[in-house]
Amino acid sequence: MDNIVGDMDKSEIPPLNQKRILAFVNHFLVSTCTFLNEFALGCETKFVQMERQLQKTEASLVILEAKLASIPTEQTAHEESKPEEAKASDPISHPTEEDLTETEAQSPPEPAGVRACEDVRYRKFFKMLHVGVPAPAVKIKMQSEGLEPRILDTPDLILADGILE
Repeated sequence: MDNIVGDMDKSEIPPLNQKRILAFVNHFLVSTCTFLNEFALGCETKFVQMERQLQKTEASLVILEAKLASIPTEQTAHEESKPEEAKASDPISHPTEEDLTETEAQSPPEPAGVRACEDVRYRKFFKMLHVGVPAPAVKIKMQSEGLEPRILDTPDLILADGILE
């Protein structure tokens, strides 16, 4: 044990066996490459599983959007019921031009633009909220379609560039 001190002549030490060192290095390289290949295969498998799950989720979202598009909006249902109510309440009298001009003069001017909840671009997202889809998920979908998600927080906001059907 006293020989470990370091006062030994290194020229007296026999050289290392090159075949043995080569075997160790080869074993290290082979085991490392095997590990990396198995790791990459595992990662690829998980990516494929995630992609399938994402495709299923996206398909479900498309189906949900189609179902939401088939639901009539409250505004459309309300507008369709107005003519029937008018006919039922007074089927004989018809408004004259004077009545119409008086009504137009009395009513306040409409603000320029469209309410956000009535805009064609945003209507389906408000339907999603109405049906119960979580707001963060709806906002992510809006961002993916290039729309401003903060508009969901203010449905009565007047959009100057709004589009009605």
